[in-house]
Amino acid sequence: MRSGNGAAGAMTRIRGRRFDRPPTGPAAGRRPRSSGGLALLALGAVLLAGCAGLGDGLQPAEPLAEPPASAAEALAVARDKAKGGHWVEARRYLASASLTVDDAAAMAAAQATLEAEWEREERALEDRILVGDAENLKRKVGLLEQLSNAQPDDLVLTSRRLYWKEALGGKTQALLGCAEVHVADRPQLAKRCFEIVAWLPAEPAIEQRLAVVDAQLRTIASANAERRKERAERERQARAKVLLKDAKTAIEAHDYRTALDMLDEVGRLQPNNAEVAGLREEALSMLSPRIEALVKLGDHLYLDEQLEAAVATWQAALTLKPGDEGIVARIDRAKNVLEKLARLREQQRDTRRPAP
Repeated sequence: MRSGNGAAGAMTRIRGRRFDRPPTGPAAGRRPRSSGGLALLALGAVLLAGCAGLGDGLQPAEPLAEPPASAAEALAVARDKAKGGHWVEARRYLASASLTVDDAAAMAAAQATLEAEWEREERALEDRILVGDAENLKRKVGLLEQLSNAQPDDLVLTSRRLYWKEALGGKTQALLGCAEVHVADRPQLAKRCFEIVAWLPAEPAIEQRLAVVDAQLRTIASANAERRKERAERERQARAKVLLKDAKTAIEAHDYRTALDMLDEVGRLQPNNAEVAGLREEALSMLSPRIEALVKLGDHLYLDEQLEAAVATWQAALTLKPGDEGIVARIDRAKNVLEKLARLREQQRDTRRPAP
């Protein structure tokens, strides 16, 4: 077994297992120096110095070829750029626009607005990284708990579980801050942060802050559900209005079957629409004579032993009045007769065949 002190997260092999453990002893976090390590430190110093020279990444502002007419227009253009993630370009655009827009106070306000928006976006991105790491830790702790439950006498598993749960607990304040900051404008992100903190054991002060965030999340969820309900109702009413108009057009074109199908859909969307009943009665009154004529023609063909023609005629009537039990019964009866006749013909062919 290899032992000794190392940095956080060093792996020690114990009884054939890999074990993550925190550093211990006076040499915790100290690594032996090497020429390679010194070279990396030197390279890092050079890179940091270069980054310090870059500042915020903005080049000196230059007048725009097509300057905006106002600070509001400049801010709108900058926001469009920022939506695509091009924040440096957006800030540079405002800086350049400030050279031509003759309203220094408004341009300063626009730049301050964009900077505040970037700070919120930057915070959101950092918190997404934070909560992603915390969720991975939470899953890890959950898996270690399953292993510990299966092997309760294994002290290695117990130590690993306690260590990583403590590491997750160390993120409590940051996660709770994430939930509080984003609850209004990014409730989904706030909820992810909230759920991890709520899963951890917490002090009363933390529980009180969690209760406030929980109440805010519930209020937002309720408001969102109500908005979705209202939007669905508006869409339903708009669709019913279009279908009703199309049904009237179909009636005028004597396409009564299509009109009836549309009216059925309107009835499902607007059960209390009195106009639907009147239009449906009008369409049926015009369609019924056609259906009756087709049914009688089919009956005549059936009695005349023109069974296939009778079935085709009744099926035409059924398309105008789907599901009509009387028409369906006629079709089934004729098909049964046709099947019996087909079997009789097959038997007759068999009896006429010469014996081998």
